Amino acid sequence: MNLFIIGPSGCGKSTQAKLIAEKYGLTHFSMGQLLRDEMAEQSVLGLEAKVYVDQGRWVPNPLIYRILTAKLETVNNQNFIIDGFPRHFDQGVMMEQYLTSKQQAIDAIIHLDVTFEEIIKRRTIQAEAGHRFSNVGRTDETPASIAARQKSYEETINPILDYFQSKNKLWRIEGNRPIDPIFADICSLINTKLNLLVEK
Repeated sequence: MNLFIIGPSGCGKSTQAKLIAEKYGLTHFSMGQLLRDEMAEQSVLGLEAKVYVDQGRWVPNPLIYRILTAKLETVNNQNFIIDGFPRHFDQGVMMEQYLTSKQQAIDAIIHLDVTFEEIIKRRTIQAEAGHRFSNVGRTDETPASIAARQKSYEETINPILDYFQSKNKLWRIEGNRPIDPIFADICSLINTKLNLLVEK
C-alpha cells in the first residue's frame, strides 16, 4: 500500500504518518525531514532548498523529485507513506506517473483538515512547553514563516484535492481533534481499502 498524507504546516501529518507506518509495516518518509537532512548535510541540493524553506516558500519541483524518487527506489517504490507531499498539483500528477512507470500506484491521499486557528494554538502550546525548536535542523518556525507557508498552502491545495477526489483516492479527515481519534478514523479507511485489495 502506497499512501500520502498532507495538510497545512503544523496539522500533525508527521505524527499520524509514523503511527500508520508502525501499525501497517510501511516505510515512512517525511518530505520535510528529507529536505532538512539535505540541508544539514549542506549538499548542493540542500543549500539550494534552504533558501526557499527559510522564506516559507515551496521548494521547486525538480529538487523535490530528485530527492524523493531516490528514496523511493530504496524501497522498490512500494509499501510506504509519505507526509508533506504532494503540495502542488504538478507534484501529484508527477508522482502518479512515476509510480505507474514502476508498476505501482497511489492508493490514497489523506488530507488532514485543520484550521489556521488550531495550528496557531498548537504552536503556542509547543512554544510554552519549550519544544518550539525541538526539531533538529528546523529554521522555518518563525511566525512570519508559518504564516507564509499557510498562505502558500491555501493557494495551491484545492487543485490537488479536486484531482484525487475525482479518482476516488482522497480521504479527508477532520484534524481539529486529538491524535487518537484521528488515527482511528484513518485506520478504519485503511482497513476497508486493504479488504478491497484482498477481494480483488
